[in-house]
Parts: sequence; C-alpha cells; structure tokens
Amino acid sequence: MTLVGKIFTVLILLMSVVFMSFAVMVFATHQNWKDQVKNPDPNIGYEVKLKNKTAELANAKLEHDRTRQQLALEQASRRQALAALQTRLDTAEKDVVTLTNDFNLKSAALTQVAEASKIAQTRLDGLEAENAKLRKETQLAQLDRDAQFSKVVELTDRLNQDEVKRQALEERSNQLNAQLAQMKMVMDAHGLKPDSLVSSLEPINLNGIVLVVGDKDLVEISVGKDDGLREGHIMEVYRGDTYIGQIKIMKVGPDRAVGQINKDLKRGQVRKGDHVTTKFS
Repeated sequence: MTLVGKIFTVLILLMSVVFMSFAVMVFATHQNWKDQVKNPDPNIGYEVKLKNKTAELANAKLEHDRTRQQLALEQASRRQALAALQTRLDTAEKDVVTLTNDFNLKSAALTQVAEASKIAQTRLDGLEAENAKLRKETQLAQLDRDAQFSKVVELTDRLNQDEVKRQALEERSNQLNAQLAQMKMVMDAHGLKPDSLVSSLEPINLNGIVLVVGDKDLVEISVGKDDGLREGHIMEVYRGDTYIGQIKIMKVGPDRAVGQINKDLKRGQVRKGDHVTTKFS
C-alpha cells in the first residue's frame, strides 16, 4: 500500500468515526413530536395545554364581560346618585334664598321699630317741654294776677285766652298720649324701652345648642355675633320639654358664644347637646 492509500484509509476511518458520532447525537436528541403533542399530561402535551389555554381565554372573556356589565351598572348608579345630589343642592340653594329674604324682611321690620322708637322719644321730649312751658306761664300769670289786681279784666281776658290754649294743648296732649301709649304697646310687644339701643336688642327666636360645659358655670353655645347675639343678652336652656336654667352671654365670637349660668334660676345640670333659645315657651 502506498503512502497516499494509507492517508486515504486514515481519513476514511476518521470520517467514519465523525459520522458515527453525529448519528449517535442525532439519535440521542431525537423526539417523537406526535407523542409529545398527544401526550395527556397537562405539563407535557401541547394539545392539552392548548385546550387549557383556550378554556382560560374563554373564562377571561366571560370575566371581562361581567366586569364591563358591573362597571356599566356602577356608572349608571353613580349618575343617578349625582342627579339626586344635584337635586338636593338645588333645593338647598332655594332654601338659602328663602331664608335670606326672610332675614332681610325681619331686619327691615326691626329697623322700622327702632325708627318709630326714636320718633316717639322725640315727641315725648317735645311734649315735656311744652308742659314745662305751660307750668311756667301759669305761674307767671298767677304772680302777675296777685301783683296787679287792678288789671283783673285784662288778666281775665288773658286767662280766657290761656284757657283756650290750655284746652287746645290738653287736646294735643291727649292725642300725643294716645300715640305714645300705642307706641309703648308696640315697644312692649318687642321687648323695647325708650332708652334701648338698636345694637343691644336681643334677637327674636334665636336657637342654638350647648357645645361645651366648662368650669365656673361657663358654657359654650353654637350661635354668635353673626346671628345677632351680643354680650349681656339672656338665653334660656332646656332639654326636650324640661326647663334647665338661664345663661347670660359674657363673650361673643362670630359663630360661638360663652355664657355664665344663672345659679338662682338653675333647675338641673346643663349638659352638652342641651338647647338654648332667646324666647322660651
């Protein structure tokens, strides 16, 4: 055998070994794809995995549809709730307008009463001045009559004139007294006095509740200066139909006030939540 033949023989042997190695590797890594697809094991079989994934997808679609329906229902409910809230808001705004108008009317009425009180006081002052003048004139007339007896006729004429004036003034006085009595009835009906100031007038039918009961018979209530309350005003305390006592306002804030309990009129223990009013009935 020549050298070339030996070389070819060795090459053929090496190639045979290489191809045999490839064949062994191919055989070792060979898989039966049909069996793997048809395998009933859900962790191996692709057909079973596909069915499971398909079922999961169907379930996911059903869950998605249910979620969309629930979302639609919830959105409809929220729309209804928003509509109801809007209706309540509109009603509340109308109530605020009505209460504001009522407050303005009562404020105007209170202003008229105050002006009437001033007018009545002015008329009363004028009447007193006229009465004083009449008394002085009468005294002078009496002194003049005693000093000048000779002028009886003249004084008699003057006396007659004074009598006419007196009757006219008495008639005027009666008219003014009637007007004054009528004004006094109006002022008494509103709890007013001739020397009362408008700023000191107590609000009519002002109601609130007790917020805090502190030491030294002090209580805090839920109404204040914005409601017309001022220092020195008196408020009655009650619980249900039971009268508890009376407080005097000592300090006033915009929407809060602090009052001192009147021990002499105390009929029970004042508690948080009790009602207070400017007019107890």
